[in-house]
Amino acid sequence: MFSLGLIINHLVLQWAEVFIFLYKEVVMRGFCCVLALCAGFAGASEVGSNVIRLIDKQIHKKVNVLEVKPLKANKDFQIVVVEDPDTQYHIPLLVNKSSDLVIGITNIFFSTSNKDTELVQSIYHQTQSHNFKQQNSESLNAMFDAVPKDYVINLSSSNKGVHKDLYIISDPMCPHCRNELGHIQERLKEANVHMVLVGFLGSESNLKAAVILKEIKRARNTQGKIDILNKVYASAFHSPTDVSDKEVQEVQQVTKSILATKLVKGVPFLYEYRGTPKVQGAKATD
Repeated sequence: MFSLGLIINHLVLQWAEVFIFLYKEVVMRGFCCVLALCAGFAGASEVGSNVIRLIDKQIHKKVNVLEVKPLKANKDFQIVVVEDPDTQYHIPLLVNKSSDLVIGITNIFFSTSNKDTELVQSIYHQTQSHNFKQQNSESLNAMFDAVPKDYVINLSSSNKGVHKDLYIISDPMCPHCRNELGHIQERLKEANVHMVLVGFLGSESNLKAAVILKEIKRARNTQGKIDILNKVYASAFHSPTDVSDKEVQEVQQVTKSILATKLVKGVPFLYEYRGTPKVQGAKATD
């Protein structure tokens, strides 16, 4: 007859064996995941290198690979975005598995997979937006330079090594602009941000923008300005009735001048300034 002590020891040994088995399973699966991830990176790197060589062979043009993304449903193709170093244009390409077939992506793309269609369309529109801004950089620079210095809301990055200047045209009543404002801290890690408020969506937009411009003058630093922006951009915020006509008219005038350029079709509109902005000296004190 077994003693209670022997039974307990036997159970402890069994549980120890189970624990060791489970631990090994977890470690091995984690190791396999790491290997798969590394293989994925290696595969993407190889595809990029193959595309660079093929383009150079066909048209004697050196390009830079910006990203490689496999289609979600069709594993035989992947999207490769390259950059022309001369023009800095971004070019989306559809590349087969062996990287010996490269097709330029246009706005005409059909697939039985909605996910693949959405992915291709998203990347295509991103590249077209970048190329438009690159092509019209002089005109866009001039448009932003024409905005009165005291109208632009300057938000300074706390990273001293930052040299980029990002302009954001934004409407306080626009849900997408509100969402973009939620990413402002991420933007400030890489650039100094200059916000230009517009009233694309009507009278309430003009009023909210006017309220922000009035209150922002009392902000002591960048965070104070962000707090004011968040407060007024909130959907629950309703503009007071005592906003002066002068402030509203200023918003209307800037909105009108931006629309007149025909460079901005919607908001939020993000643009990395090429060169040195005229407002660069008017940064917030942190």
